[in-house]
Amino acid sequence: MIGMNRCVTGVGAMTVAILLASTWGERLPGQELAQMQTDRRMDAVALAEKSIPASLPERSTGDWIRLGDAQLRAGQSVKATKSFEHALRLTPELEPQLWQYGIALFFANRPDDGKALFEKHRVVNPHDVENAAWHFLCVARATNLAEARKLILPAPDDRRPPMKQILQRLPGGGPEEIEAAVAALKETRGYDSARFYADLYLGLIAEAEGDLPSARRYMDRAAQTSFSHYMADVARTYAVYLKAQPGK
Repeated sequence: MIGMNRCVTGVGAMTVAILLASTWGERLPGQELAQMQTDRRMDAVALAEKSIPASLPERSTGDWIRLGDAQLRAGQSVKATKSFEHALRLTPELEPQLWQYGIALFFANRPDDGKALFEKHRVVNPHDVENAAWHFLCVARATNLAEARKLILPAPDDRRPPMKQILQRLPGGGPEEIEAAVAALKETRGYDSARFYADLYLGLIAEAEGDLPSARRYMDRAAQTSFSHYMADVARTYAVYLKAQPGK
């Protein structure tokens, strides 16, 4: 998501180091990857749990956000929502910044709450196509696809490929424009990132449209990326989530 660490706005330096620490290095080498990625995510949860002081008054907003981030990235979505809610009880003005809370709400089967969160996030981050996509998914889950297409959030000027084409895909159509935008980056440094985000959001859109086989196919490919950043871990969480959904 754009401005991944801008959720520190209004909280101050006490959370900056903690929030930045929750964003992992850009890539892991090789393809001995799956177990390494799982171990890394679970280690992050254990480390974040240890950082929560036993005494309630000493627990900070940053402690709870770091724990929620680690839990979401490890697929512990219900626990993540509770950790983010602890943070918001301490610092309620942080809510519009906390886009990751919205993702956790979706996975925790609270799409109405996720919808509301992404609408708040748009006020502070109006150009983020990813925010519009997750809002679209929450509306589709809470109501239906037709309503989701009526309520697509504007997200102008997101220049990250292929975000423009992803936004244009939300009202309907096929993957051709997204795939063309990715193919145009072949043999460039930006290709792997564009390929990952195309797979993530084509999978998300397919789920919103009720096409579970396509959703799983795209999300499995996104989850196999060698990236280890926040949204790569969200894709891994999402792939496991889709496997647990009923249907072929």
